[in-house]
Amino acid sequence: MKIILKSSILLLLFVFLMSEIALAVTATVNPDPYTIIMKKARLRNSVTLEWVTVGEADLSVNIASVNAGELAAGYVSGSAIPEGTYDQIEVTLDRDMTVKASYTDSGNIFAGGAGTIYYTTSTAGVGGSIQASNSAASYTEGTCKVPSTVSGVDTTADTYTKTYNLPSTITAAKGSTQKVRVKFDVTGATTFEQTGAGTAVAYPTEPSVEMQIIN
Repeated sequence: MKIILKSSILLLLFVFLMSEIALAVTATVNPDPYTIIMKKARLRNSVTLEWVTVGEADLSVNIASVNAGELAAGYVSGSAIPEGTYDQIEVTLDRDMTVKASYTDSGNIFAGGAGTIYYTTSTAGVGGSIQASNSAASYTEGTCKVPSTVSGVDTTADTYTKTYNLPSTITAAKGSTQKVRVKFDVTGATTFEQTGAGTAVAYPTEPSVEMQIIN
């Protein structure tokens, strides 16, 4: 069974989308690293409505790396899922996500002058975003926190949990062991957004995730 979707299954539920930042001028770039911390994943039996844990541990994954899919797949591969059909998935992630990226303004988009480079920094920006800087000396990984005010998400001080309907059901045969293959694409998965003349913030946005479940 092959499932291709955008940020709605198992690993990357980027529901924050920085809705607290009401600005207009943006540009997207490719981040590296782009690090998330997986906490727990559960599937719901569509008949009994019981939840089955298929992964539970802290796992830090740089989804921009070449082996990210292998690491993420290993989080659930080998799980002996009880016989049945599953229709929902519940995922718990750390609220902190880390990216490193830079953007070169090629046309005075951010009013900082053509050729101005904006870098992620370790400083927090508005709405849980990352403050950007024009100084290369400040260039480092920045951490963005999923806001606790996002609707439809259960948050604690450190984690957030979201439940989604699967795009198609997963059926597990009795005693079967599931193998999972995951592929990430972080093209354009960090946004720089203008906050003023020559100033900006940055934040991670949803990558493309391809997931294949093999019975």
